Amino acid sequence: MKKIISILIILLLPLVANSQTWQAKSGDTQVAVLELFTSEGCGLCPAADRWVHDLPKQGITDENVIVLGFHIDYLNDIKGWVDRFASPVFTKRQRQQAHLNLYQTVYTPEFVVSGEVIHNWKKHVKDVIHAVNGFSPEVTVNLIVSDNGNELIVDSHIQVEGKENRQYATLYLAVTENDLVSKVRGGDNTGVTFNHQNLVRQWLGPFTLNSSGETDISTSIILNNEWDMNKLSIIAIVQNLDDGFVLQGLKLPLSEHLDH
Repeated sequence: MKKIISILIILLLPLVANSQTWQAKSGDTQVAVLELFTSEGCGLCPAADRWVHDLPKQGITDENVIVLGFHIDYLNDIKGWVDRFASPVFTKRQRQQAHLNLYQTVYTPEFVVSGEVIHNWKKHVKDVIHAVNGFSPEVTVNLIVSDNGNELIVDSHIQVEGKENRQYATLYLAVTENDLVSKVRGGDNTGVTFNHQNLVRQWLGPFTLNSSGETDISTSIILNNEWDMNKLSIIAIVQNLDDGFVLQGLKLPLSEHLDH
């Protein structure tokens, strides 16, 4: 019997050795969350994409903002180009944000910063990001992500302060990917080659949080063969669905170069 157990341990060792775990915790600064609703078929979107990509040159880095690039699907049938990264789930998220802001229409490119729709994005987005960074966080987020072969196990621990926040706060998770090259052969952007950053691959939630203020949530994310593991990040955001304000965000890159 001991010999059988020893053999099983030896067989399992390679699996254990190859497994990876990443973890992160939100800090004392409230990080702004920028949701950019865009499309490869939108003629005005490349300029918005470039502007977001250049934010670090303007002093706004990952310490200040988390970017989520949502590709919507409602332009696929009218622009002569099907955006392969678009999803009705992402369109639903945009309409949800519009509803929380008491708007009836959606458009591209549209910027939403920590739950607030920003119409003149070139003029106001940076100011809103800095304003959000000045708030004291009312939520603490802990993430532990484990590689389980063909899936990721995401363990979230959320602590929420304040009675109203605890009543209305909810958790969303996103998988994002960087450096996705896409050549457009139709529509408004014919001939353009995109290099997408912070592109949302999957959007999960809402996950209900306990009214006590502390919640542990574990969920699995099936890995898609098209995804490059070293360019993925797991994003957690906690949003108050009464006033729409995003209370905190946390980004956890899954790069093999990180210390686990």
